[in-house]
Amino acid sequence: MRVALGQWDMVWENREASLKKAEKMVSEAAGGRCDVIVFPEMAFTGFSMNLDRVGESEFCSATKGEVMSMARAYGIGIAYGWAALPSPGEKRGRNLFTVINAQGEQVGEYAKLHPFSYGKEHETYQQGGEVVTFPYLGRQVALFICYDLRFPEIFHIAARKADVMLVIANWPAIRSAHWQTLLRARAIETQSYVVGVNCVGERDGDFYSGDSMAVDCIGNILGQISGREGVLICELEDRAWRLRKKFATAKDRREKFYSSYFR
Repeated sequence: MRVALGQWDMVWENREASLKKAEKMVSEAAGGRCDVIVFPEMAFTGFSMNLDRVGESEFCSATKGEVMSMARAYGIGIAYGWAALPSPGEKRGRNLFTVINAQGEQVGEYAKLHPFSYGKEHETYQQGGEVVTFPYLGRQVALFICYDLRFPEIFHIAARKADVMLVIANWPAIRSAHWQTLLRARAIETQSYVVGVNCVGERDGDFYSGDSMAVDCIGNILGQISGREGVLICELEDRAWRLRKKFATAKDRREKFYSSYFR
C-alpha cells in the first residue's frame, strides 16, 4: 500500500479555500502513484468548536461530494477528517474520519471515540460508539482520531482484524514528543503499520509542528515530515501478519484478567 501523508496548514474554518489547496496535494500524491492520501483531523476547517460554521449534515455533506469527485478525477483514495452536525434529537455533533476510494466511493467512516475533554471538545462533539475496521486495497484498515492515540486498548481491539492503523490529528507542538512516542508504541504493541497525519501552523496561540510519520510493524520510522507543509510518500509492506505468527505476543495477552480491574 503506497500512502501519501498530506501535512498542511488548513485555511481556518474555510472549506472552500482548504479544498482548493488540498487538490494540489492530491495531484502530487496521484503523480507519485499513491493509492491513498491521508489528511489531518477536521482537514478542511481546522479543529474548531464552532459547529454552526464548520459542521455539515452527516447524510448530505457537500465536502464529501467534492472529495468523491476529486478522488475519481485523480484516481486516488482520499482519507480526511470533518465535523458532522447533530443528528435529529441530538445536541452535539460528531468528529468523523472518512475514507473515499479511487472510484469515489465511501469505504470507511469512524466517529472519534475519545473527544478531548481537556480542550472541552466533549461539549461540542459526542463520543463515537465503535472501533472501525474495514478491508481496503487488500489490507484491513482501522481508523483513529488524535486523542484516541492515548488509549491503547482500542488499538489492540482493532488489531484483531486490522494490520494498518490510520491516525489523524490536530496535535500541538508542545506535546509533540507524546505524539511521536505513542505512534511508535501503538505500532510495536499491536505489531501493525501505523500512519499518523498531523497539521502544521498556528491557530489561537497554539503551534503545530506536524511530525507526521509512518511506522512499520516493528516500530521503525519509514518516513517523517516536520515543521512544514508537504506530501510524504511511504510504502507500507505486508509483513504484519507474518510477524504476528512468528512473534505472537497477542496470544499472551490476558484480556479477561485485565478487564477484571476495570469493573
